[in-house]
Amino acid sequence: MRFDELEAAQAYDGILANASLLHAPRSALTDILSRLFRALRPGGVHLASFKVGDAEGRDGLGRYFNYLSGDAVEAAYRGAADWEILSINDYVGGDYEGSQRPWVVITARRPV
Repeated sequence: MRFDELEAAQAYDGILANASLLHAPRSALTDILSRLFRALRPGGVHLASFKVGDAEGRDGLGRYFNYLSGDAVEAAYRGAADWEILSINDYVGGDYEGSQRPWVVITARRPV
C-alpha cells in the first residue's frame, strides 16, 4: 500500500520507513506523517531516513526524490502531529548508484 492509503488507527507499536518517505512528494508529506502518527499506538515509535538536500524531482534513473535538510524534516514532523522527536541525526551513507552522500534519520514517538 502507499503511505497515503494508510487508514489504520492505533494499530502499530512501530513503523519503519527507511529510505521510503523520501519518495513521497513534499506536498503530501504532512498528510502522510499525520497518517503514520494516527496508525501508531500511544508510545509507538517511528523511524525514517531521508537523503539530505533542498530540492525535489527525478534522479538520473527517473525515480522521484524529496531531498530535505534536518531542519526541514523536523519542521515537517512538528507540522503534521504532536510527535515527540527522540533524535535527528546526520550521517554519510550509500545510495542505489553506489555514491556516498549525506542522509538524515529521525526517530519520533507518539506520546503516551
